[in-house]
Formats: sequence, C-alpha cells, structure tokens
Amino acid sequence: MAGRKEYAHLLKPLVVKNGPVGLYPEPRVWAEGRDWEGFDGNFSYGFFRGPAVCHPLEGAVVHPYDEILVFAGTETTNARYLGAEVSIELGEEREEYVFDDPTVVVVPKGTIHGPATIREVYYKPIVHYSMGLAAEYKADIISAVSRPAKSTGKKYAHLVKPLKCSGEPGKKSEGAYADSGSGAQVHPKTGLPYESPIDHEGVMHDRWHIGPGDADHIIWVFGKDIEGFRLNFSWGFWNGCGKWQRAGECHAHPDEEAIIFVGLNPDNLNYLGAELEIAIGENLERNLIKKSIAVVFPPGLVHLPMVTRWVDDTYSFIIFDRGTIHTAPWLDPEDL
Repeated sequence: MAGRKEYAHLLKPLVVKNGPVGLYPEPRVWAEGRDWEGFDGNFSYGFFRGPAVCHPLEGAVVHPYDEILVFAGTETTNARYLGAEVSIELGEEREEYVFDDPTVVVVPKGTIHGPATIREVYYKPIVHYSMGLAAEYKADIISAVSRPAKSTGKKYAHLVKPLKCSGEPGKKSEGAYADSGSGAQVHPKTGLPYESPIDHEGVMHDRWHIGPGDADHIIWVFGKDIEGFRLNFSWGFWNGCGKWQRAGECHAHPDEEAIIFVGLNPDNLNYLGAELEIAIGENLERNLIKKSIAVVFPPGLVHLPMVTRWVDDTYSFIIFDRGTIHTAPWLDPEDL
C-alpha cells in the first residue's frame, strides 16, 4: 500500500454552492481562505448562458478589501473573444460601462459597484470569476431604492480594463517567471527561455515556446496593470500533453499562491476533462489532478514539475498569486 502523501491536503476540490444572498442568480464555485488552508483571498467561478444580473442582483455592493471581476469567453481558439455584451455600474454616481471584449473590472476597497448585467450572450456561455483580496468574504449591500439614477461620467473608466497581457507584441510579458532579480532571461543550465512573447492580441502561447503541456493561450495580469493590487492572476486555455516547462524542474514563491484548474462545461463545474500530475515539496511528491481543483501553496513551498497526462476537453488554469509580480526562481532537484 502506498504511503500517505504529505501534501495531498493542499489539493482542494472546488465546491459548487450558492454564494452570499443577492450576489449571483445560480450556484457556482465558491471558496474562502478557511477552505484553502487560510489563503488570503476569496474566489468564485461560474458561467452565464444568457441574460442575467449579478454582483449584486439588486442594488450595489461595497467591500473592505480590493477585488477584481473577470469576464472571459469560452471560445478556446481565441482568448480575446468574449461573445457577449456586459455592463457594470461603478461608484456612488452609478456610472455605467458597457463592454463586449474580455474584461477585468478593478474594484479598489470601498468602491461601490454593481449590478453587473449580462445583456446578451451570442452563442457560447461566458465565464465570470472574482478574486477578493481577503480571506473572508465581507460586503455591505446598498439597496436599489436608495440609489440615484444611472450616470454617464468617466470617473471610473480607468478601472474597466481589457483582459490581456500588457506590453508590446513580440516582447515578453513583464512580471511572469521573474527570476528573483538577477535579470537573466534563460535558465542557466538549459538556455531555454523563461518567457513567451505576446502576440498582437495581447495573448501568450506558452506551449509554442516553453513546453508541450503548457498553455495554448494565456493572459497574465500583474499588480501594475490593476491599480497596484497585491495580486497577479491568469486566464487561458490548455489542450496539450506533456511537461509544462522545460526550463527547470521546480520553483517556489515568496508569496502565497493558489493555482486553480477548471473545466469549461457549464453543466458540470467539477468536470475538468484532463488528468495532470503535479509535484509538491522538496521530495517532489507526485499528486494527481482529475477534476476541477485548487492547489494552495504557502510561501516558500517548492512545487512542479507539472505534467499533463491526457486531455479529453480543453480546460482552463487560473493563477491566484498574492504578489504584484510572479517571482519564481527555477530550482533543480540536486539543489534542494
């Protein structure tokens, strides 16, 4: 019989349930720090198939912490296609912003926001996920009857941002795979690149540059892109088998991180459509991932390599890292 795994408790199945009253119309993935080893963040993930209202259903909401709201498409050949029209109201003034491309709405603590309205979904369900930068979800609800009429100002326009990598096409995305300050852009032993260049749409294609199991399409956003929040996060589509990164075996971060594997089937939020193997700890303990799950790493815990064993359906992978950049020096097992 195989021995008990030391780090298996860090793999957290994603629980589908109703969110706080008045926030979302349907059950979705919902997690707080108490569900994830005390992680300093709260998270939700779900789909919209057609017109709907959320965040909140009636009135507005305000949090005592920073938050992002992400709206993304499920067209797996194009991470910059939303396939819907969405509006959101921001501020006491109820400024309304309308968008039809993948978007991240940046909500600094104390900013009144909502509702978000899915006006139309064209042909495929869209994804909406949120990241709150506090372990416990907290909110004050402001009733609809107490609010003024909508306005058309632009005071909060800088908080509604396209969901794409920042930087110039053909260049690397600043902040990803940072090497702890040395400035080197290749692994010292393999000479392979840490970075994947950005295409003209603001998307990286790591599978082409970094490893056969890595992303077909990935968007990575850093603190500098989201009003200095202590957060970097990702969105993308994965469909390849094999090892994710050829440059180095494992790494660790100075900030806590959750990596979240989610499927794209709105009828079954626990379905991933793939099987992966991740190594955790200095002994590179192998753990299997077979369904939608979060893996939580406290600061300094070594993890990777990641290997995709098989894929039936394209899936998504979300990084929820509590640093403004993704500091991750590569390590080799003999150096541990």
